[in-house]
Parts: sequence; C-alpha cells; structure tokens
Amino acid sequence: MAVKLQPVSGAAVNFADNLCRWDRARAGHYEVWFLTLNKRASQRGFWFRYTLMSPSRTDDDLAARSALWAAAFDRRRPGANILLKREYGIDNFTFDGREDFRLNIGDGEFSSSRATGTVTQGSHRIDWDLSFTPNRETYHHISPFLKLIARPKSFICSPNLDARFSGRVVIDGREIILDEEPGCQSHLWGRKQVDEWVWVHSNAFEKNPGTVFEGLAARQRHFSGRFASLNNRLMPPLQSLYLRHAGEEHRFIRMRMAEQWERRLGIGYWTFSAMNPHIRIDGTAQCRMRDMLQVEYTDPDGERLYCINSEIAHLKIRLFRRVRGLRWRYVETIKAHATAHLEHASRTTDPDVKMAGR
Repeated sequence: MAVKLQPVSGAAVNFADNLCRWDRARAGHYEVWFLTLNKRASQRGFWFRYTLMSPSRTDDDLAARSALWAAAFDRRRPGANILLKREYGIDNFTFDGREDFRLNIGDGEFSSSRATGTVTQGSHRIDWDLSFTPNRETYHHISPFLKLIARPKSFICSPNLDARFSGRVVIDGREIILDEEPGCQSHLWGRKQVDEWVWVHSNAFEKNPGTVFEGLAARQRHFSGRFASLNNRLMPPLQSLYLRHAGEEHRFIRMRMAEQWERRLGIGYWTFSAMNPHIRIDGTAQCRMRDMLQVEYTDPDGERLYCINSEIAHLKIRLFRRVRGLRWRYVETIKAHATAHLEHASRTTDPDVKMAGR
C-alpha cells in the first residue's frame, strides 16, 4: 500500500486529519497533537504536546482541562534533559477549523505550518517558535478494516510524518536555532489510551536523507461483555511498521503473540522484524537510560499511564531482498544515530527512569 508523504507549500491539503474531534460537550475524551524533532549537529531532541482532556465524570478533581508540554533532550549533557508541563482550564482551549485549522492553549498555538508556545514550571522555562511545510497526505497507522476488527478506544494518525522544522527553541534563556531539521507531527484522540505501546520514529538516517521509518506496537485490554472471561486481559499487540527508502514504500501490519512482545520489548530497547513478499527488515531501537524521561498521563476515567520517552535514541535497520523463493539476500543496513524517537508506555511506573513534569 503506497503512502505518499511529499511536502507541499501553503496551507495543508490534509488539514482535516488534524481537526479537533471533541465537541466541547462530550465527556470521556482525550486528544493530543504532538511534534518531535532533532537538532542533528548538536545531538539534541525536542518534544512538544498540545493536549485536552474531558473526564468521564465531572467533579472538583476531574474538571475538563488543557495543557502544554515541552521537553528537551541533550545527548552530550544528559543531566540537562528537561520536561515541563503547564495545565490550563478548558476555557483556555480554542480551536478554529473552518478553512484550515488553528488551536490555542494558553501561550501556545499550533496550525498547519507553525507551532509556538511557552511553558514555565518552577525556575525553568521553554519557548518555541517553529515553522514547517506540511505534508501532502496523512499517514494512517492502521486501515479502516483493522479498526473494525480491533475496535480501538484510541486513534492515531500522522498528518506530517516527514517534516522539516525551522525556527528557534529557547531553554532557560539559551537559544537554539533550527534550520530545516527533521521531525514529525501526529494526532491522537479517543475515549481511553491503550494500555501498553512502543513507538519508534526517524526521518534522519545517516547517508539516506529521504528515508523515513515509523513503528508502532500497541496493546489494549478487552472490555467486551460478550467475552466475560477476557475482560481486563491484554489483547495481542497490533504492530504497524512503515519504511520509505530508496524510492520504495513498504507497510507491515500484523497481530503478534504476547510471548513475542515480552521477549522483544524493554525500556530503552525494542527489536522488531517484519516481511512482505519482497522485503524483510530486522531492526533495533535503543537508547541510554539517562537519555529518557518519564511522565504520567491520566485517562478520562482517572486511570494513570506512564510514558517513558527519548528523542535522541539510535535506530538500526537491516534490509533483505527475497531471491529464488524462500531465500533472503542481505542488501544493506541503515542507521539513525541519536536522531530516533523512542517511547514506551504502560500502566506501571519505572523507578529507574527520572519522573518529570510534576
């Protein structure tokens, strides 16, 4: 299945995929617009999030709210890694999608081609003002048919899977200038976040400027009353991988057995493999524990989820071509050094990873 991701100038033709799914009244809804990007020369990574949450019930502790998040990673100075969060009342959230789209949360604004914001927490402050050329088409991680089968409570798409960002990021008064630096932008929404996931992305491979990889594996609990014995049990993970390389595009989507998930997934480390009739890939994404930050999310029903993220991970993918039936011939290895985005999430916290954003 081809997925065209060529950038275009002007307003995004696929802006509808970034439109807000919340009607400002429905209870039990969360929504996230996030950007991740790199400053390649200095081995830095950045993560910006614009979020809203409408709780399943309304009380003093669970009022509808919005938030701005900002994180900065520095591989050469891991002690300087920082993540800030500022929450606002839902009255500080506005959205305009009449001709293009534009959302505002407090001091932050996000549109088809620009992202700005300021987050202050304690003695720290992060400002960003970034522009980018939107992609022509959105990348959808799973097909409508699989959505019918999996019946997810959470949805994701990437309107800008292969973007280039220019502008500036200021961290505690120190300015960092970006000029056509690689990154991506995605949109999530739903009634409840999935219970476990691992995500890997890079569009900054060494010696391969046009290569893009997006990998996502996710598991959710089963809540259907028709199968009471399965209630609250984790379903087999759904794995979606995409590779654009050397002028070709490849998608790999399948359900994996839980035993394979447990063997191949660890904090700061994920190995994956997939094949289609023509190509096979074997990949490894990894990073140092000190290059990760942990944050706490809250679902609309109040349940907590813990996300461990790094924007300066390594990614290595080995490519094989099918020859003469079942045989595979090694072709090449592509690498992203400190320019891969790696994220794990689960319902339990990890005491060995720094908790941030509190």
